[in-house]
Amino acid sequence: MPLNIKSLPPLNALVAFDAAATSASFTQAAAKLFVTQGAISRQICSLEKSLGIDLFDRKKRQVRLTAVGREYHQHIANALNEISMATFAIKNPVQTTQITIAASHAVASLWLMPRITEYLRAYPDIDIRLLVADNVLEVDATDFDCSIGFSAVEPIAYRVDHLFSQRVFVVSSPEFLAQHKSLSPKDLLATRQLVLDNPTIGWFNWPDWFKGMDMSPVVPQHKVIFSHYNMLIQAAQQGQGVALAWDHLLSDYLATGSLVKAFDQTLDTEASFYLMTSAMGSKKQALDNFRLWLINNL
Repeated sequence: MPLNIKSLPPLNALVAFDAAATSASFTQAAAKLFVTQGAISRQICSLEKSLGIDLFDRKKRQVRLTAVGREYHQHIANALNEISMATFAIKNPVQTTQITIAASHAVASLWLMPRITEYLRAYPDIDIRLLVADNVLEVDATDFDCSIGFSAVEPIAYRVDHLFSQRVFVVSSPEFLAQHKSLSPKDLLATRQLVLDNPTIGWFNWPDWFKGMDMSPVVPQHKVIFSHYNMLIQAAQQGQGVALAWDHLLSDYLATGSLVKAFDQTLDTEASFYLMTSAMGSKKQALDNFRLWLINNL
């Protein structure tokens, strides 16, 4: 069907509609677009009048897409995303020798950095840009070529590669374990636990581990609480207490002996780490080389 300019609604109205449909709230849409709620309402009313349909069911404190509104939004969201990607591509020409990798603080510092060092030995002409975020699954895909993160289910991306499943067990420094070698596992857990404060959804903390192991929670005599997992692991290496370890994530530390398993109990989780390639990254041969290299060197 040829483009009919007269059939196009105002772009501002479509942007307002997309924001309201995504958040299911005119108030949140207004905050997202830095306008008033009234402005959002007027834009959507104008769009509905232009289309001759109701896009939302409006209730006292809630708005909800109508069936027609949901179908329309699916098409609009895809179109707006295409416009956004095309605009980004023009403003940011593809740099064929640079790849941007998004990862959490823990993945970046504990697992990825040593592998990037090895990769750059094999591909010295490639530039790496590392984008670190608390929750990589929430990072806008237009900001990276690939991302590495964990999820209980396979995430949605242009291309997804499963890296490894994860098991969780208790670790400490060899010195800490030697100091408490006479203690049972339960008594060892009661000494000092290293705790992650407000972990990302899906990340195992002590209550999750005890529940998964079908054990009664052990209340420690002391705790040390951390905002980031990599800081927690540094504390474990320094002998400050016992910590929960993700086996692949800490494989290098276990291999060198800076951390050791405190006892044999291990919890198999449903979570896995994934390599997610963005639409932009799929166009880069350098990114595909990195993806294949990383998978072959797990």
